[in-house]
Amino acid sequence: MPRLIDHEPNTRTKPMRILCLGLTRTGTNSLVVALRKLGYTPYHGSECFKSPPRDFNLWIEALNCNFFNRDPNNIPRYGREEFDRLIGTYDAVLDIPASIFWEDLIHAYPDAKVILTTRDFDSWWVSMDKTLFRFIRMPFFRYWQYCDKKQIGPLYRMSELVWRVFCGNCYERGACEEAFHEHYRRVREAVPQERRLELKVGRDGWDALCPFLGVEVPAEEWPREYTAKALNEHVDMAFWGAVGTLLSWVGLGLVVVLGAVWLRGYAGGYHDEI
Repeated sequence: MPRLIDHEPNTRTKPMRILCLGLTRTGTNSLVVALRKLGYTPYHGSECFKSPPRDFNLWIEALNCNFFNRDPNNIPRYGREEFDRLIGTYDAVLDIPASIFWEDLIHAYPDAKVILTTRDFDSWWVSMDKTLFRFIRMPFFRYWQYCDKKQIGPLYRMSELVWRVFCGNCYERGACEEAFHEHYRRVREAVPQERRLELKVGRDGWDALCPFLGVEVPAEEWPREYTAKALNEHVDMAFWGAVGTLLSWVGLGLVVVLGAVWLRGYAGGYHDEI
């Protein structure tokens, strides 16, 4: 059965050097800025917005092929070839949805170094509950996904699949805490310590990262990027943008209805005069 990825002409143009397998909201936005300053070309989850719906729909397909595939003999899983086509122009990858594919990625790129960004569960939970979980729980976006085929719709469907893999779409604290610790436990067990670096948000920076990568420490502060406030502002912008589109549709419909009423009245008046 043909897949979207089979029609992608891209291939790998540079070796995959870094797999950041920490969960989102664990300093991945700051790390992506740091990696760019060090000369890497990282693929962060936010890169999807540069080419929607291409990226969103390919990740949706990857999630379905690798985690919800009832017929893997007919619909192959995503492996090295597929990931090369999807993100072949990047030499580092981090954040969701890629971190959900941690097991596939460490096998696909055995020479890549692994960075595990992390933070205390309590602070992670507060951040997630106020931002990404807030987005996925909003009834408006649950229904709006069927209206927006280019950005919000694919984003919502991809997010729903990511969190289905992670926590079964249960956004209660207990279920998420169990899934959080299970994710980090499994990655630590799968990746040898000499191949792995753990970076804790708010504590570790250049002094931990640069020796692991074998590069010099930059003469500047560690970047601090994308606070929960900033992420919520993007969610709110998406909401009001969708509302504006909806209102424009309603306004257009109203104009059409009023136009039809006016034409009917005008036509009726014209015949009366005859």
